[in-house]
Amino acid sequence: MRKVFQIAGMGLSGLLVNWARTFLTMLGIIIGVAAVVLLTSLGNGIQKSISGQINDLGPNLITISPGTSGEQAGGDDGPFGAAAASTLTPEDTRLVGDLPGVARASSNVSTVAPVERQSVSFSGVDPSYDEIRSVGLAAGRFVEGRGEVVLSQADARRLLDSKPGEAVGKTLSVGGSSQNAPERDSERRSAQVPKRLPEQISERLPEGVAREQAQDAPQEPAPEPARKYEVVGVAEASDVEFGPPVPEASFMATADALEVSGVKTVGQIVVQAEGAGTVDRAVDGIGKELREAHDGAKDFSVITQRELLSTFTEITDQLKIFLTGIAGISLLVGGIGVMNIMLVSVAERTREIGVRKALGATNANVLLQFLLEAVLLALIGGVLGVLVGIAGSAILPNVLEDLPPAVVTANEVALAFGVSALIGVLFGVLPAYRSARLQPVEALRRE
Repeated sequence: MRKVFQIAGMGLSGLLVNWARTFLTMLGIIIGVAAVVLLTSLGNGIQKSISGQINDLGPNLITISPGTSGEQAGGDDGPFGAAAASTLTPEDTRLVGDLPGVARASSNVSTVAPVERQSVSFSGVDPSYDEIRSVGLAAGRFVEGRGEVVLSQADARRLLDSKPGEAVGKTLSVGGSSQNAPERDSERRSAQVPKRLPEQISERLPEGVAREQAQDAPQEPAPEPARKYEVVGVAEASDVEFGPPVPEASFMATADALEVSGVKTVGQIVVQAEGAGTVDRAVDGIGKELREAHDGAKDFSVITQRELLSTFTEITDQLKIFLTGIAGISLLVGGIGVMNIMLVSVAERTREIGVRKALGATNANVLLQFLLEAVLLALIGGVLGVLVGIAGSAILPNVLEDLPPAVVTANEVALAFGVSALIGVLFGVLPAYRSARLQPVEALRRE
């Protein structure tokens, strides 16, 4: 063991002789290891952030969507199947809400309605939606029936120029405004036609034909009158840790949303099971009940939080592998640099090798010296790379606000450090082997 430490000391002194070249050689290893640590820690942070957001919705949340996902149809697309026309109805929501294991259920209808000559996006939901999704309110209460709306803070400012507390209790005219634009176009076109032109045309036609055309002339449909809605609450803005901001939503009753949109089906049904342990029972009951209601057709998909979390975890794991592979390329380049410099070092120290062998050093001693030099080169670069990677993981999320906090784990650090040591061994074998094969006489003869 003492001899090994002695040889290692000689190798370290050999690296310090040309410290600038040694540092430049280690730079490839430092960058590669730092990239591995940084990218894997960011991947861990993204995975943790997404998992946290999904878990915040509750482990007993169930979503019923139109169409059949690939997994439920026998494929492997998971819960993200192709979009399909909705066949879900408010009656389906009532059936699901009465099933054993289901605490409550709510329809969800997305629609856009003209409000005070502006377009506003609404989610038509049932009163139970507030308990299922825990809608935060800045003021007022949630929708409890028809003729009521809950505005987002942005819509309250835009439509009423009011703060949350001031907006509650005010009324809005929803619908009917969309007819104004066609009316204005019609008026503009009629203004461009001479007033006497219809009369002149009628005078030139036979009396019976003119009367018949007047009776058959298309009549403009009367625009639907706007309805008055009371603002009963203002929703808080959603706080998202990672990713693009979630658009703020305004809410109205499901029946009102269906009336405004002119459709009879809902876009989604959200369900809350009685507990995490009753989710599977509720899913089985939902599938059976809706199949019967839809005449045996499986034209819907039931997605649980567990399935959603599993899919996102699989995606982020694949992303981490991909990013680590990219970082591994820089490690490979750094290993080639180590081998190149070690070959140069063997060529420069040929006479030193000859002297050592003439004084009794064996081939194994020479091989071990140069191999330890390569491993030390890679290990020191690995340590510096780990430190740079950890520092980057702490700094980068503060610089880029959209990134979640990075999560550095011991597994990634050990992997990066171990790979750097392995690179030193693999790329140091050839130079060490060449140095050990030199004959003393031939080595001493070289200048």
